[in-house]
Amino acid sequence: MRPLIIAHRGASHLAPENTLTSFRLAKTLGADGFECDVQLTKDRHLVVAHDYFTDLKAGVHGNIPDMTFDELRKLDFGSWKGPEYAGEQIPTLEEVLEVAQGFQMIHIELKPYFDRDEEIADRVIDAVLDAGLEEKAVITAFEYGALRRVKERMPQMAICAMTSSPESQLVQPATFWEKLGLKKTDPLAEKLSSPQALSEAAALLEDPNSLDEENSILLYYLKDRLDFLYSIFPGMNLAQILQQYYYQTDFVNYVAQFSFPVDYIGPEYHAFFRDKDLISNAHAHGFKVAPWPVGNDSRDDLRQLFRLDPELVVTNKPEVAIAILTGLGRWD
Repeated sequence: MRPLIIAHRGASHLAPENTLTSFRLAKTLGADGFECDVQLTKDRHLVVAHDYFTDLKAGVHGNIPDMTFDELRKLDFGSWKGPEYAGEQIPTLEEVLEVAQGFQMIHIELKPYFDRDEEIADRVIDAVLDAGLEEKAVITAFEYGALRRVKERMPQMAICAMTSSPESQLVQPATFWEKLGLKKTDPLAEKLSSPQALSEAAALLEDPNSLDEENSILLYYLKDRLDFLYSIFPGMNLAQILQQYYYQTDFVNYVAQFSFPVDYIGPEYHAFFRDKDLISNAHAHGFKVAPWPVGNDSRDDLRQLFRLDPELVVTNKPEVAIAILTGLGRWD
């Protein structure tokens, strides 16, 4: 049985991620399903967006959890990808679920903001039930308390425990920091691309005046990434968060100790190359696997991943994945 192809934030390499256009395009490209990220606005609307801050995708400084739905709907979430997407609005989860009716599966990542969004799991469950998609939905999260709540209320609803390294949230090539406005000659670009990136980022946030106004977008990005880490490990400081990631090195056994059942595990896809036994170990514990990508997938990475026989692959390029599957011929 061939793996399902799940479009990461929709057809996100061609259209603006997490938009209705991106999700609809994923269907046109042949994806079996798509993945989206859900947040709560200040006035408690469920909206679909990955980053907490709006600067990179809407060109306006703001923080989704601190903005009202009406404020967000006035922003343009499409032009950053190209002028043909100008006027693309941030979608509600209800709008996204309507698009999902035509797919085999939808992955819904919960994005709680610190301890303000304890009801996010119940709100998403209600929306999924209202849409009649409980058999197609997989609720995913890096914050495992939210997943526990899903299973407490809806034991039959599928969940996926996600993980990545903390460095992947902040450590980027120097060229990435340049795109965010950091000057190429600034030694901070090298520091933020090193293993000390987390501590460097935290120090910047403690002294924001150390960055000039030209590089202010960098500060917002770092705050967004650190807010995410603090939100998925509520109440922990940076050292404690790093310790939690150390515990997750053997993620299969880590999840096997949860006090609630888990259907899928979702490590970032490079983990499957580092540990060729990861999938067999997951299956031995009764878990399915859902490798996911950050950034652009290479064809070679996708080919290697498919040879490991995962149940599904979450990819930025669903049409490329489908073409490779067809070429491999193993599931024809």
